[in-house]
Amino acid sequence: MSLLMGGATMTDSDSGQVVLVIGGTGFLGRRVVSALTGAGHRVRSLVREPARAAGLFDDRVEIAQGDMLDADAVAGAVRQARAVIVCVHTLSAQPARKAGHDFVDVEVAGVGNIVAACRANGVDRLLYVTSIGVAADASSSWTRGRARIESLLFASGLDVTVLRPGMIVGHGGSGFGMVERGARSRAAVLLSSRHQRFRTVAVDDLAHQLVVLLDEPRSFGRHFDVGSDDVLTIDEMMDLAAEHLGRRRPTKIHLPRRAIACIAPLVERAAKMPPGAISGFVGAGSDSDMIGDATAIRALLDQPPRTFGEAMAQALREGSAAAASS
Repeated sequence: MSLLMGGATMTDSDSGQVVLVIGGTGFLGRRVVSALTGAGHRVRSLVREPARAAGLFDDRVEIAQGDMLDADAVAGAVRQARAVIVCVHTLSAQPARKAGHDFVDVEVAGVGNIVAACRANGVDRLLYVTSIGVAADASSSWTRGRARIESLLFASGLDVTVLRPGMIVGHGGSGFGMVERGARSRAAVLLSSRHQRFRTVAVDDLAHQLVVLLDEPRSFGRHFDVGSDDVLTIDEMMDLAAEHLGRRRPTKIHLPRRAIACIAPLVERAAKMPPGAISGFVGAGSDSDMIGDATAIRALLDQPPRTFGEAMAQALREGSAAAASS
């Protein structure tokens, strides 16, 4: 792993050979980096704190220090890249955000910096990960906000592909983490609706799909729902995971979302999270099904999606291994 500071450049012989991953140390991002290096690509990752990347990546991965809200840092990271993959998680604390900016404003500003840097450096290819259900007229403020970002991208003039996953299944993810913790417990307290259904996708499948589509012109200018054929509620996922672990199904306590939405602004301020990071996630319309239609993308892929059972089993194995080594 090598560290590149904001204004660093590569030699002419290396020009255009690196794929920049923004969000590379996150739950999905680190798997995208691994999938890219495994396929023979040179990779650069923009990270706020390089120490977080220590031990995650090998010497094929360059680290560019900076925040996507820092236009100069983004410009330095994009320089001489051939493509950019964006898999950020703006629900977490964002130190560089401006006062009063909500989580969508944070992401719009960051994506705007990325688009500007791509245009300035002649980088045409950009892939972005959002979520199933994105629409300008969606009832959820979360999915309406993401629609703003997609509109910005598709109006950018770049060769953009947007992937919209459902519930991403893998150890370390916030969504499946709720399933995994509950499956290992006697009782689970849940923020989700008892009836809300999710299409599921293995995290490694999603990472692999980004690599497959990297140089696929048939995906340019399009968005795709992605996932397996399995559509389940959180309760159903949790029960299946408990059975796989040989445990009894946990008792499930679903907290009223309206109550959570009322206290969410206080939690956001205390945790220094962007406004709306929690309240947008649990507010009006947030219990809509996240199913979509994942058939269109399959003509462009080289392998079928893993089932929920297969993805769940791998995630639980990784969770058990992590617990044993801690």
